[in-house]
Amino acid sequence: MDKIDNTLKGILLAITLLLAIIVLRLLSEPAISVSAQAARFDHVLIASTTFLYKGQQGMLVMDKRNGNVWFFPRVNEGFQDPILVIRLPFEKIDKGLQ
Repeated sequence: MDKIDNTLKGILLAITLLLAIIVLRLLSEPAISVSAQAARFDHVLIASTTFLYKGQQGMLVMDKRNGNVWFFPRVNEGFQDPILVIRLPFEKIDKGLQ
């Protein structure tokens, strides 16, 4: 009985020491703080990476701020200036739900 009692006390002591080490380690290290900024173009949604518009291949992009859909024609390895395709009237969504 004394042997089991001593073994149990040893195990509990080991657990207590390990928990104390973990707590001391957490207290000694400063908390890591992270600050992130929003992405520069987080309002842009790529609708299609390969889109054909008026015979030109390019990329179709939507601006979520105002509903404008833009087409960026691809020339060789680059893109030309964007062309406004359509403006989606998001404000009509609220009127349709009423």
